[in-house]
Amino acid sequence: MNPAERGHIEGAAMRCVVVGSGFGGAVAAARLSQAGFDVTVVERGRRWEPGSFPRDESDLNNRWLWEKDRGLYDLRWLDSMISVQAAGWGGGSLVYANVFARAPGDAFDQGWPASYNRRELDPYYDLAAHMLEVRQVSRNPYTTALPTRTQSMDALVSKLGRSAGTVHPHLAVQFAPPGTPVVNRHGQPQFGCTFVGECVLGCNVGAKNSLDHNYLALAEKHGATSLTDTEVRAIRDSGSGFVLSVRDLESEREWEISADSVFVAAGAIGSFELLMRSRGLAHGLPRLSSTLGTNFSGNGDYLAFIKRRGVSVDADEGPTITTTTIVDFDLNKNRVWFQVQDGGYPRALLNLVAHLDPTRATRTAVSRGLARAIARLKIDLTDRASARGHIMTLLLMGRDSSDGRLSLDHHGEARVTWNNRKNARLYRAEGQVARLVAKALGGSMTASPAWRYLRKGVTVHNLGGVPMGVDIAHGVVDDAGEVHGYPGLFVIDGSTVPTATGVNPSATITAMAERNIEAVIRRHLRDPLWRAPEWRHVQPGTVPEDEAMRAMNRSRIERSGHGVVFHEKIKGRLCATGDDEGAQLELTLELECRINGWRVFLQDPLRKVTVTGSADVQGLRAPAAVTGTIQLFAPDNDEAMQYELRLVAEDGRTWSLNAVKAQQAGRPWRMLHDLTTLDSRLTGSTSPEPLAGTLAISASDVVRLACSVRGSAFSRPQRLAAVGRFLAYFARQAARGVYGRDQ
Repeated sequence: MNPAERGHIEGAAMRCVVVGSGFGGAVAAARLSQAGFDVTVVERGRRWEPGSFPRDESDLNNRWLWEKDRGLYDLRWLDSMISVQAAGWGGGSLVYANVFARAPGDAFDQGWPASYNRRELDPYYDLAAHMLEVRQVSRNPYTTALPTRTQSMDALVSKLGRSAGTVHPHLAVQFAPPGTPVVNRHGQPQFGCTFVGECVLGCNVGAKNSLDHNYLALAEKHGATSLTDTEVRAIRDSGSGFVLSVRDLESEREWEISADSVFVAAGAIGSFELLMRSRGLAHGLPRLSSTLGTNFSGNGDYLAFIKRRGVSVDADEGPTITTTTIVDFDLNKNRVWFQVQDGGYPRALLNLVAHLDPTRATRTAVSRGLARAIARLKIDLTDRASARGHIMTLLLMGRDSSDGRLSLDHHGEARVTWNNRKNARLYRAEGQVARLVAKALGGSMTASPAWRYLRKGVTVHNLGGVPMGVDIAHGVVDDAGEVHGYPGLFVIDGSTVPTATGVNPSATITAMAERNIEAVIRRHLRDPLWRAPEWRHVQPGTVPEDEAMRAMNRSRIERSGHGVVFHEKIKGRLCATGDDEGAQLELTLELECRINGWRVFLQDPLRKVTVTGSADVQGLRAPAAVTGTIQLFAPDNDEAMQYELRLVAEDGRTWSLNAVKAQQAGRPWRMLHDLTTLDSRLTGSTSPEPLAGTLAISASDVVRLACSVRGSAFSRPQRLAAVGRFLAYFARQAARGVYGRDQ
């Protein structure tokens, strides 16, 4: 029986079971219910009402961990990686950091079906943004200012010249006056954010726009049945539908549920485990593709802690994440792209981490050295707890290799084969940027304890494991999420995301779910025009991260090949060239000369170097600002360097300075003189006559110039290589000017 024939059986609505209530499952539940189907949502976790989330971090048995008390967090030790996920009505939305970010367009270029791209998904991103009511961080209602962390990061990126690549991302948070109840656009009561920084612990205020306040509320409003504290153990194909084996985790009662269609949305790890267990059953789903478990990704996640000495960052203040900075550069001819986000570090989370034992499952195999490292970790965390206000986290994510392999261990739980070495370039770059940020903030950086002591990555963004493909040989599901060989069985969560998005993936998972469930409903109802009722209210949204990505991409191209920066000090006297021969002007230039990218520099026929600085001009109370360029040994004139500078005084007066360093062929003993002497001409908008004369670089300033050359590459070896390349080019071109073009 094909899916269309399963639409309505003898006049009854099609029976649909949704497994999981995270971003994919919540979308499926809401849309199927709105379309009139009989929907049951099965969620293994409990309902977490505002005020019920755990806060006693000293007692891990009290609702914190899934394995101890069916608590909020499910920490999975996947052998090569550690996964942190949530359990509850609302899935990962209960503890995620609220960020709604669209994947960049080029993220879809490799590994994705041709039907997926930003143009295709943007309308569904808009719909998801409308449903989640996203907006940028507002001012703290108690201080009337942006959070201290936000201000610190904004000031830092401005100092580093990275403001164009930094945004305040959209957040799924109610920024209403705290303490005042509001009704969201789905008719659900919520309260305004109190800026206590506990988003990743579950919002006890009720300000987080988690899925229980929108999609899941709509599903129940339209008749969906919810089964919480209930786990699906297996799925089998009955020939006319599907049968799910379920267990009540409170009473341990087991029974079966029949369905015409099943929508698996238990998260990348949970969906893989469920499908793999079902494939192993003789009468389960034995025809599932052999690609099941491939293309797993941790989304390039990297966690770092920054401790500022003597300066509080008020880590408890504001939502967990308030800024995103795009990093995009070339490293050894390879592009490295990732993003950096500030992170809150509330006391409850710090103390919770301090009580965790990273060797809990492998204590017998722990070496003495590792045991000592764990002891040091405890001391370190205790010290950090005493300086809580001075600590913030950095959350980094990028495009990893997305080629991890999931399998089941002898307990029937997932493990992953992951190659850290293959992703070393990304991890190393993330760590270097984290250290750079820490240093710029006047502090120190420490990687996550799991990475620092165990070399295990920690991911909160599990993706993949149930790959999409054109047929059963190339994937488990098609591009709409339907399982090959099992019509009516769908997977509609992060497990089907083909590659790392490099950004917080919840928005992409939600948009994909909206797209795919719309196609499913249209097909079942035989109505090609069916749309979610909320479409009539949706407006195309702003995408702050897109311009930041474009700006950093332009910067990467401009800096391709790495560049250098050096400083020149030039001074001299210019005299009038007309009737007023007695007019003279003392001039001193302090210039910063910059080549942003070596490849762009070599492609420029004029070999231009960007110049900024100041000019101490006789008669001006303050130095004039200088901008302009140097033509550094242009190929058509290897014997000369030409300066084209513009001087702007405080009162608006402007001058144009043209200066040339000209070498004389065949006279090598004059090389130093020629390279430090500039024949100059100054013209100004208010000057009656041009001024001309000689400017020069003194011997001491030549030494300072040579010592000032710095590479602008990312790593120290690359910076040294950039300096060496520039000096070699300069020496070669200077020699050509003296000895001729054949040198």
